Amino acid sequence: MADPVSIVGLILQVGHTAKRVYEFAKQIKNADSEIRELFGELFALKAILEEMRTDHIEEKGAQGVPSPFRDALLKANAVLEEILDDLQRRTMRQSRLAKLGWPGKKGGLEGNIAQLERLKTYFILVILNDRSVVEKETAHSIDAVVDWSREMRQLRKEKTHEKIKTWICPVDVDSMHRKARSLCQPGTGAWFINGPFKSWIATEGKCRLLSLEGKSGSGKTVLCSTVIEAVKDTIATRTSSQMIYYYCSFHLSSSQELVYLLGALLVQLSETCPEILAELQSFNKRTLPQPDVLMSLLLKYTGALSELFIVVDAINESSESAKILDALLTLLESSDNIRIMITSTNSPPVPNPAISILRAQMRPSTNRIDIDAFLNTQLKSVPSLQRLPEHIKFRIKEVLLEKASGMFRYVQCQIDLLSAQKTGRDVIRALDSMPESLHGTYETILCRIPSYDREIARETLLWLSSGYQEITLSELSEALVLTKGDKSIDDDCRLFDPHVILSICQGLIVYDERTTFVALAHSSVKAFLTSDAIKSGPAAYYSLDETEGSRLIWQKCLTYLMLDEFKQPCSSFRSLARRREIYPLLKYASENWASHCSPSWPSGYPLIDAEIDEILSFFDTRHLPDGGNYTSWIQVLLYEAPAEQARRTEPLYYAASYGIVPLVDRLIRSGANVNAGGGRNNATPLIVACYRGQTATVQRLLEGGADPTVQDAMKMGGLEWAIKRQHRGIVENLLSHMCKTLGMGSSGLYWQCRGCKFQNPIAAALLPCGSCGNDLLDQYGTRSGGSALQKSRTWSRIGRITGEPKDHQVSSET
Repeated sequence: MADPVSIVGLILQVGHTAKRVYEFAKQIKNADSEIRELFGELFALKAILEEMRTDHIEEKGAQGVPSPFRDALLKANAVLEEILDDLQRRTMRQSRLAKLGWPGKKGGLEGNIAQLERLKTYFILVILNDRSVVEKETAHSIDAVVDWSREMRQLRKEKTHEKIKTWICPVDVDSMHRKARSLCQPGTGAWFINGPFKSWIATEGKCRLLSLEGKSGSGKTVLCSTVIEAVKDTIATRTSSQMIYYYCSFHLSSSQELVYLLGALLVQLSETCPEILAELQSFNKRTLPQPDVLMSLLLKYTGALSELFIVVDAINESSESAKILDALLTLLESSDNIRIMITSTNSPPVPNPAISILRAQMRPSTNRIDIDAFLNTQLKSVPSLQRLPEHIKFRIKEVLLEKASGMFRYVQCQIDLLSAQKTGRDVIRALDSMPESLHGTYETILCRIPSYDREIARETLLWLSSGYQEITLSELSEALVLTKGDKSIDDDCRLFDPHVILSICQGLIVYDERTTFVALAHSSVKAFLTSDAIKSGPAAYYSLDETEGSRLIWQKCLTYLMLDEFKQPCSSFRSLARRREIYPLLKYASENWASHCSPSWPSGYPLIDAEIDEILSFFDTRHLPDGGNYTSWIQVLLYEAPAEQARRTEPLYYAASYGIVPLVDRLIRSGANVNAGGGRNNATPLIVACYRGQTATVQRLLEGGADPTVQDAMKMGGLEWAIKRQHRGIVENLLSHMCKTLGMGSSGLYWQCRGCKFQNPIAAALLPCGSCGNDLLDQYGTRSGGSALQKSRTWSRIGRITGEPKDHQVSSET
């Protein structure tokens, strides 16, 4: 017998009693409806008890069962015992020989059956209630899972969107804006906000282009940040208006590219039009969309706005300033609801007379009030200036306001010099000998650098003036201590404290504590260091030449990559990450050395034979066990790719990618395979040169026997990439080469497209045609399939344009 104290024991006991009643009752012969009713209640009770034992009790346990339920079980057992006793007593009174029949009195049995029915109903309600609770808990669990799934999808979506934003715009525009705002003094810029700005932003204004012009260092960027905030405030209540902005920067190369400028504008516009990110996601993330594609997207989503304000700062600091201006003017011409403001050191040309331009110039008279406010703040906030007597503070303001000529940069430099003085008398002397110009100020700063720090100061300025990519303080300090021919580097070679660089070059460079990037303090610093004026003055030692800078950078980077520590590639991502942590210059050196020895680089130069030999010695390390220093370099470039892919990519691929023509020429003459696949997409040197727009390299590869019909892993050939990337000169070169090689002439369609007045008729036959609107690349068939390296079908389409042999003439329908 089960333990009656436990709930499970009670259920088992009730079941056992019910079974005894059933076994006894079924012996009764000729039973009428009451006994059949008893059987029915017993069967039902048995099923309910089993359900409670398995579904209810085992889940809740004895501790979770309420006392009424326990009492009901005890009552059920008592009723069953009473029924059994009643049946047994009445049966014993009957004669052994008499026919067994129904007991004489039925009232007690009927009452007990009724009690069983009520108890059964109670148990059913208990089960249903428990199931309702379970269902509710299940529903809550399902809701929780759904919510979690929704959150995960949202997180994945947000992560994807962030990747898209970083891909299309690697420039942290918000950070640049915050930095500019931090330099702004309250109340400054009123002359501009209440004047030209007010006319430009007015909805009825006719001038949709506002140009703010001023000398380098006059405070245009800070004023631009004020304009951005003013636009935000003005359109805050205009539901269908939006403002987007961008900062170009001389020391951040990516900020100077048109494609990233347009990408940044689209990212900001996507805050109200998230569909933009979905459209951007459709592009291959390793191939940035062309500027015209991004401009089309901008115009597409601008149509839903009543007003779009675009503010772009310092377009003069971009190497693509002409392209940027042209793109902005195109946007203005294409949409009447766009208003644009730009800042520059010079007046931008606007060839279209239909575009009205409002020009505003920063002059000494316009900036005097703002400079006065700036000086008041500095004299109150700079600790060393706070303690000065009032008459010296007055003298500081008097002298600086007179000599500044509207140049905030000049005033800032003088404040830095004055705050370094030890006494009030020293401040007076510094004021008396204060330079008359910004260039004179830089000369003074340079001449005050101790002789034992001059070398490190000059090389710091050289790296920051000539570098293509931003550099961190740890990277820079590693580069400064490196000497040509070094085979190892350790803590004995490194600076005790890299921050000493900042103190040596104080006033000339700036340091961002959040990103740890180091940069020249202002574009005017580079302008002075590379000017003719410095060459004949007392700071001539610091005169810089960008060619010298490029040579120094690539040679030091290559020296670093040739260190013994990198003779073998890393065996895992973890070890590679660890290597990059221990050797901070590794990533910078890997990504930048080749750019600085490329003739296509803005400050590039032809390599001499000795320099080519030096690079080839580095390439030859690929024959060392595991691929040597060469493979370690490629491993950093192709960070997510396996080491095997790094080992099999031949040097000619990278020489072609970076457009180092003398190196390409030497490798071809040395017998390099001009059609070997490499890189992430198994592309040939010709394909990657076409993709990168390396025109001279493409020509040399074709002369060296490169096959223009080979495709990469994306089923794209060099011609297709040149078309997609809109490198018209390369398209013309490839078509001309293929025509000569295959002996093909020109067809009527060629002359028809030439009639579209394109300067490049062959490329015009393939690229979207401005006058007829045809994209003939898409018109003539689809790309071929097959393996990565195979003959391209591009020529089967080109032949229809330029004319095929008579066996393959174009039909009259075409």
